[in-house]
Amino acid sequence: MAYQHSTQTRPKFQYRFLALSRSDMSAKPCRVSVEAPTEHDARMVLAPYFILSLAARLPAQGVCNA
Repeated sequence: MAYQHSTQTRPKFQYRFLALSRSDMSAKPCRVSVEAPTEHDARMVLAPYFILSLAARLPAQGVCNA
């Protein structure tokens, strides 16, 4: 019996964080964004460089009102 493989991809979101630089303790907080399927994946990309606080999760692709 053949197995069907799912061709559906995970939707991506744009995660926005309020971030503090780990290397420059005198830096002011800034906003950083990353595109990822989950918040955990987004944090994995940025956590080595920033202390993060989640600000928003937005759809990565815009909605077409045609």
